[in-house]
Amino acid sequence: MVWLTWRQHRAQALVTAGLLLALGVFLLVHALGTSGAGPEALRDRYESVQVYLSWLPAVPLLVGAFWGAPVLARELERGTHRLAWTQSVPRRRWLGAKLLCLGLAVTVAGLALGMIVAGWQSAFDGVADRFGDAAMFGATGVAAGAWWLFAFMLGTAAGGVLRRTLPALAVTTAVFLLALFAVLDARPAYAEPERRVVEDKSAPSAGLRTGSMWLSPSGVEVETVPECADASGEAWLSCPLEAGYRMVEYFHPADRYWRFQWTETGILALATVLLAGPVVYRVARKPI
Repeated sequence: MVWLTWRQHRAQALVTAGLLLALGVFLLVHALGTSGAGPEALRDRYESVQVYLSWLPAVPLLVGAFWGAPVLARELERGTHRLAWTQSVPRRRWLGAKLLCLGLAVTVAGLALGMIVAGWQSAFDGVADRFGDAAMFGATGVAAGAWWLFAFMLGTAAGGVLRRTLPALAVTTAVFLLALFAVLDARPAYAEPERRVVEDKSAPSAGLRTGSMWLSPSGVEVETVPECADASGEAWLSCPLEAGYRMVEYFHPADRYWRFQWTETGILALATVLLAGPVVYRVARKPI
């Protein structure tokens, strides 16, 4: 089964490996050019590539579409499952080998992507933000591998239920995007944020900011400053401070990065297990 799985999916494996290698070489060359650069030049150089890497959270969608969806949909669409599932290899073993080999492959590839991006960011110490940047958070650490595995199982489940490749691709795309935006919206709620009163001219806190309020002289938090309702431009920025208000920010400190990584990985792992249900039913329980 390992040999069969490789023969059927070697194109996806080779293309994925080639793209990861190309990205790794590109980011390595880009990082090597940071030697001796000043803070401003370093930031400009980082942002020149980071704007393109902001699309990395959508990369697992390609895994679900081209790795996951064809696993069952292609067999069911062509009718070759009648042959594959009636040979000496039982259906459960066929499914187990497929999911184990391909799931392990996409997880390792996702973790490799996370290591590549994290290694590139390490060359921009003090500039790169793995935690506060939503795109970089999902593309680094263990969460990168979890996203790839989730997308793969989502595509596999869609292919098994719909039995057609193109509809499976459409459903995988829609559900993945919904899940992605739901997780991005829920990420700040993984823990209770910390509160900090920002003194005049103090630097913003490093980490993931979740919101801000104004603290009145009487100690009441408000969203807007009534005394500055008619202010605009630079006056709007200085008016609250002149009126005695101070900014209150809510944030998750940078040292919570790995806590949030494992929390998101656990959520995605649970979703992956739930998606395995219809896959197992379609192959192991439902009549051919």
